[in-house]
Amino acid sequence: MRIALIAPLFEHVPPRNYGGTERVVYFIVEELVRLGHTVTLYATRGSLTSAELVECSPGNLRELGIGDGSQECIDSHTAQLKLALSGVHEHDIVHVHQHTCPYLLEVLEANAVNQTMPVVWTDHNSVHNDNKPKLFNSMAKLGIGLTALSDSHRSTVPDANWLSTVHHGLPANMLTPSKVEPTYLAFLGRISPEKGVTTAVRISEAGGFELKVAAKVDKTNRDYYEEEVRPIFETCNVDFIGEISEKEKGPFLSGAIALVFPICWKEPFGLVMIEAMACGCPVIAFRMGSVAEIIEDGVTGFVVDTEEEAIAALQHIGSLDRKLIRQQFEERFTSTTMARKYVEIYERVIRQASVIRETKELARSIVVPDIEEEDAVMGASATTRELMSIRATLEDVLSPNINPRPMVSRQVSAYL
Repeated sequence: MRIALIAPLFEHVPPRNYGGTERVVYFIVEELVRLGHTVTLYATRGSLTSAELVECSPGNLRELGIGDGSQECIDSHTAQLKLALSGVHEHDIVHVHQHTCPYLLEVLEANAVNQTMPVVWTDHNSVHNDNKPKLFNSMAKLGIGLTALSDSHRSTVPDANWLSTVHHGLPANMLTPSKVEPTYLAFLGRISPEKGVTTAVRISEAGGFELKVAAKVDKTNRDYYEEEVRPIFETCNVDFIGEISEKEKGPFLSGAIALVFPICWKEPFGLVMIEAMACGCPVIAFRMGSVAEIIEDGVTGFVVDTEEEAIAALQHIGSLDRKLIRQQFEERFTSTTMARKYVEIYERVIRQASVIRETKELARSIVVPDIEEEDAVMGASATTRELMSIRATLEDVLSPNINPRPMVSRQVSAYL
């Protein structure tokens, strides 16, 4: 298949450090290429990929100082999606990994009118807010299906046009267990209120463990860090490492007795959980969002509801088999498994688009003789009435969809 993937422009693909969506897009692209598909990646200049790269911005927007929601951000992502759907590069399907926004819906509506190609949409963020359910309804009318990162993710908007749930995956050998003696608890990711880092500190302090924090502090959370987090770090047994690279994650997680994941929001997936599992590291996680789907309680970690339960779980963490945790990762959460599931979705959507296109063509090919309006049914011949019935039936069963026939425009500059 000829597959296009559209990545957010906030980070490079893959990101240099933190950036969950861009990292997952990278894994999907690389695995699709390995499986023999022709892949085009629409991303920032400086992205690294085995696929064909179409550069849609001179660099990542974060480093360029372009904020989310700014006009420059809107213009960049609008031009990116228009270019992918334009037919300048021919694709069998386009898979968009973006926030669901009104300005992007306008591009999709034009695509449907022009009958270009099938689209699959994956929003890696919360989908029940920011008017997204209404936007999903509009997308469904355009024949655009959605994929969820977890069943919890899709349950927040159960009536949306969901195609399937596809859990994230990592390359099998990207993170592997290191032969080190685990001696501390770990917190990995980003420092923000919903991630629960201060809760992680209280849990580790109550359990008598050092907490190593490998986390990024965004500009938007700098005040939160300085006012509420840093004072706690300075008075407790915390080693604040800061943001770490992919190469550093393996040793960091292998050396941890457990990863503490005390989120207080419905996180759609939580990539750090499977990163820990890849290293054989158990996870103690709060029962929010996708946690209960990812962590098998008593096998790959413990799913808890309170700080007290998390502290109690620390007493049993040594009973878990770290080799079995790694095995569970290999069986459920590799990028190969993830990519194959997406391929199944692509094939199904392309088949459906082909059937709809052919049915539309058949409906258009049925010529019904012109007759006076007042005699449109009763005065028509039996043959005419039958033709009218057949065409009406065909038109009735056709929901608005997207024709995979690409447009022929070659003016790339019009979209940049």
